[in-house]
Amino acid sequence: MTMWHSLTHNWNVARVMRLVLGGMILYQGFLTNQTGVMLMGGFFTLFSLFTSGCCGTVCNSNQVNNENKNTNKYEQITYEEVK
Repeated sequence: MTMWHSLTHNWNVARVMRLVLGGMILYQGFLTNQTGVMLMGGFFTLFSLFTSGCCGTVCNSNQVNNENKNTNKYEQITYEEVK
C-alpha cells in the first residue's frame, strides 16, 4: 500500500474527528506557545492521517487462531465427586 493510498482511502467519522481535534489542539498550542500541547495536537493529527494504531485498520485484537481450534462441538465432560 502506498502512502498516497493510505492518505486518501478508508476515511470514516472517527478518523475525521481525530483530524479535526488534532488540528484544533495543534492550533491552540501554537497560539499559547506550549510545546506539550503542540506535541499532543501533532500526535492526534498524524495518528489520523496515517491510520496507525488500533483505531485504524492496521490492528485487530480479536484474531482467532484456527490451528488449535477443536472441531468437535461437544466434548464429553467427566466430573469427580468430592466428599
